[in-house]
Amino acid sequence: MDSRRNTFISLILLLAVTLAMFGDLLFTGGTRVLGHPGSDMFLQYFAWREFGFRELAKGNLALWNPNIFGGAPYFGGMQGALLYPPNCLFLVLPTPVAVNWTVALHVFGIGTFMFFWMKQRGLSAAASFFAGTLLMFCGSFFPHIFAGHLPQLSAMTWSPLIFCSIDAAFRTQRVRWSLLGMFAVAMQMLAGFPQYVFYTAIIAGLYAALRLIGQWNLRLAAALLSIYPCGALLAAVQLLPAIQTTRETTRGFRLPLQFASMLALPPENFVTLLAPDFFGQMAKYWGRWYLWETSLFIGVAGLAFAIYAAFSCERAVKWRPLVVICVCFLLALGAYTPLFGFLYDWAPGFDRFRSISKFGFLASLFICLLAATGLDRLFRQRRIEIRFVAAVFAGAAALGIAGWWAASTASWGALMNASRASGQSYLFPQLYADAEFVAQSQHRAAMSLFVAAGVCALLGIGLAFARRQPRVLLGVIALGATEMFIFAHSTRATFDSTSIVNPDEKRFLDEHPGDYRIMSVANPNSAMLIGAQDMWGYEATVVRRYAEFMTWSQGGDPDQAMSYVKFVRYDPLFAMLRLRYVFGQHGGELEIGDAPEPPMSHLHLISDYRVLRDRNAIFDAVRSVTFNPAREVILKSEPEPKPSPAGSTGTARIVAASTDAIEIEADVEQPSILLITDAFTPSWRAVSLAGSAQATYQLLPADYILRAVPLMAGHHHLRVEYARDALAIGKWISILASVAFLAALGWCGKNRRV
Repeated sequence: MDSRRNTFISLILLLAVTLAMFGDLLFTGGTRVLGHPGSDMFLQYFAWREFGFRELAKGNLALWNPNIFGGAPYFGGMQGALLYPPNCLFLVLPTPVAVNWTVALHVFGIGTFMFFWMKQRGLSAAASFFAGTLLMFCGSFFPHIFAGHLPQLSAMTWSPLIFCSIDAAFRTQRVRWSLLGMFAVAMQMLAGFPQYVFYTAIIAGLYAALRLIGQWNLRLAAALLSIYPCGALLAAVQLLPAIQTTRETTRGFRLPLQFASMLALPPENFVTLLAPDFFGQMAKYWGRWYLWETSLFIGVAGLAFAIYAAFSCERAVKWRPLVVICVCFLLALGAYTPLFGFLYDWAPGFDRFRSISKFGFLASLFICLLAATGLDRLFRQRRIEIRFVAAVFAGAAALGIAGWWAASTASWGALMNASRASGQSYLFPQLYADAEFVAQSQHRAAMSLFVAAGVCALLGIGLAFARRQPRVLLGVIALGATEMFIFAHSTRATFDSTSIVNPDEKRFLDEHPGDYRIMSVANPNSAMLIGAQDMWGYEATVVRRYAEFMTWSQGGDPDQAMSYVKFVRYDPLFAMLRLRYVFGQHGGELEIGDAPEPPMSHLHLISDYRVLRDRNAIFDAVRSVTFNPAREVILKSEPEPKPSPAGSTGTARIVAASTDAIEIEADVEQPSILLITDAFTPSWRAVSLAGSAQATYQLLPADYILRAVPLMAGHHHLRVEYARDALAIGKWISILASVAFLAALGWCGKNRRV
């Protein structure tokens, strides 16, 4: 009963600190949203959630997004996370409120899951609570709120529960705990950020293998091996469309080595374990890469107890977490070690993601574990070694000396310039030459070290008192929790979600209706909020051939195409993408320009065609001065039926349209090619409807990036639709897997020994 009471109190306290952090936004936030106004929440995820759940509320599970990139996969891109259960909030709450509640619930969730993981390891409620607060507000998790990383936060939240299932299985010797792991893996997959799924799987596999050393159990090994495959089966309804999308988009590319190696953990950022602001705060971080990707802060108290555990706890308790921490940090260093090049060349998956520094989050999990283990040891033995107290005071002195050096050194400007010279800093270059900014940065670094020294001194004092009265350790927990809370609160940022859409842009588009595309340089994803169609966007699931075309149009190598294209010139071929207006920003003023070439219409009937099978040959042909995209189409194979050379006459119109389909009626007197000026992928198909002259239709790539449907003479009624085969197959796999999962859960409930 006492254990249950302590568990209940701990969970209430975790909820209390969560409400203290977010309560103002949860209950009176209005249109304010968590995230920096220049973050991915502003540029991507707010619009992503609004679009997907607005369609879902209408009963439409949107597989395709017609609003950006000339059309691009949506559901298969995963980051919409339409089937992730906690996201049902977006169906019942306004998007700003749902965003804030989602963030708060996941912050509370990761603390709770960490708490139960520690309890499964046999730690006290107080030590488990300490681990939960450390993880909730640590530098590798909480600053992603500043960055607006909604799916990343959701995916990270489930990692402690996966490790909890592994430890629980070994502690109880019962395979039933593998079901918890399967559930957590499925939830992590549905959360919408596969990189954390991949990295967590690597470390979970390593940790399980380490636990099997000396504790070999074939039955448990088989159960643990089933966690990820069975989790994938539960999430198949999301995974199969994701595989389909990966084949057709830039996510299927092998990233260039230079791009994949970006956002590794700079070795100097280990100082952020203790001094989170040493390289500046989030918005004015002058170190390498982004601080939310490279911060390791877990607090002075947390690190002190973790180090104490590493030196004082029994070998059986500490060696596995220490091995995992070392491996995680080695991987997180990425291109700063020779290992990354080997992994990029030979290990599947490492060539598909950048920001390998995300392994730092998994290292933080196990540092928090060690911190709780060290604290729990002090509670249990009710004795604090004098050498530990002395070491803490020595650490305070060392931090104070480091702070004095940072405040007085004359080479601070050179240190900052070294960061700028690396080419890995995203801060405005002119700030490095600003003497006032350099002085402020030096002062902040020194203060960060002085604060760490002060906290370390307070920790030493608390430990000294706890030598006589062990209950003072509860005050030490409060010190550590307060330290983490203050750090996290200093990184919390908000913005008004109504500012995502420029009201002048919306007003202009309302006054100029039509079926055309725009290019909004500042924020292309805002098109999803206002129902416009943008020629470009901000997301990684751009259709591969479309990205190749856009890269080539700006003078780049299409073989190196990614979702990042810097537009430096207008290309006349943008007319065949229906580009009509270009929106720019000059200071606070909106600038609107007409595209130099009049946009083509959505549908064209064309009789002239050429067949070219090579991409580069197609690009050369469409660049020719003799090419007219409204009169000629370039195909990669012969159309059937072939259009009449006499010229096409007839009409074609769109009868109905949704995110995933357009219904077309056409009347043609001669065989023709129907050109549809939307992005092509092999997942699109043309289906004959009642009253159509043709029983079947081909859908071909036209001009490499558009769609073409050969038509015979007569009346046509067809639907061009995005195929739902992968979704249908995945749905049934998930349904059957869920039935089997529930049956296994029920059977385990009746057989307590399993």
